[in-house]
Amino acid sequence: MELITFNLTTDGKVYTCHESFEEIDEKNKKIVHKIFGEEIDEQYKDFKLIIEVIDKADGTTAVKWTVEYEKINEDVEPPNSWMEYLSKCTRDIDAHLVKQAKVAP
Repeated sequence: MELITFNLTTDGKVYTCHESFEEIDEKNKKIVHKIFGEEIDEQYKDFKLIIEVIDKADGTTAVKWTVEYEKINEDVEPPNSWMEYLSKCTRDIDAHLVKQAKVAP
């Protein structure tokens, strides 16, 4: 199992996170990432990012992000900063793909 370590800054705080691929389903175009690390583990029993590519009838595709988590207790806030981070990533990826499409012959 491959383990990736990365730093993420949200709400002005730097988090060191670890990521492993829990599931890679090429047929259904789905990847499940398990995210963990000291800061994550202090708040959540389980934390997963799920990415699915969905083929649309018009020949285009859409990407669906799902954040699946279980809080340690009810006092823990939902992972809103992660939602903001994923939203930013999606905008950055979209901008990159649009730029590449304009450059392609």
